[in-house]
Amino acid sequence: MKKIILLLVAATVIFSSCDKNDDVISETQETPGKVTVNFDAVFGSTDFALSTNFTSGTKTYNFDKFRYWVSNVVLVKTNGEEFSVPKSYFLLEETKALALSDLGEFTYPATKREQIVLSDIPAGDYKAIKFSVGVDSKYNDNMSLQAGELSQYNGMTNISWMWLTSYIFTAVGGKVTEGTTNKTIKVETGLNANYKSVSLNFPQNVKIGATKATSINLKADVAKVLDGIDVMTTPTVGASQATTMTAVANNYSTKVFSVVSVN
Repeated sequence: MKKIILLLVAATVIFSSCDKNDDVISETQETPGKVTVNFDAVFGSTDFALSTNFTSGTKTYNFDKFRYWVSNVVLVKTNGEEFSVPKSYFLLEETKALALSDLGEFTYPATKREQIVLSDIPAGDYKAIKFSVGVDSKYNDNMSLQAGELSQYNGMTNISWMWLTSYIFTAVGGKVTEGTTNKTIKVETGLNANYKSVSLNFPQNVKIGATKATSINLKADVAKVLDGIDVMTTPTVGASQATTMTAVANNYSTKVFSVVSVN
């Protein structure tokens, strides 16, 4: 009888120990991780840079800024479950110093930023990323509300599009030359209708967790921003050119971004 009792106690201890080990493993597996998302700016097959000539067809471009808001980032698991990253509003940009006289001669410094870091992402295997380009109407129509990196102190606001100040969603500026004709281009979006979503599948699944450094490498093609836009005829794109503005916004949604790799 004593032998039976001892065996039962031993079995209980063993199973209890296994349960605790399983709990530790489970907790380790479920620890949230972080992921770095790189938005590498290019012009066609060439790395993008300011004050550099890029040729497309009969036109030569030389840019002084490329800026856009990435917002409401969503990561999609292999089982279809989606995780919405809270307060995910990021300004991606490559710009020269900007003098912002409406802020008391404030100068926004020259900046290059092609990377965002997403933290506290539930551990697991992921197959896709979604995000929007621009600022959703909740914040675009009420700039007293703040979330993420949204701010009026970066030269990405405009008072001429609506009765109230709103955000500039995307901005490309510089010079374009065709033959002997030179134009200054300023191509922007910012109306609520220009708020567009992007959905990108990964070439293979990627694991996110506390024990692994994870990166998602995207390409942002400035040439595709201007695809189908006659910048010689319409070098300035704003609210008064709503149809062209819509075409530019659609380019951001469907053409500009692509996945290079995940690891």
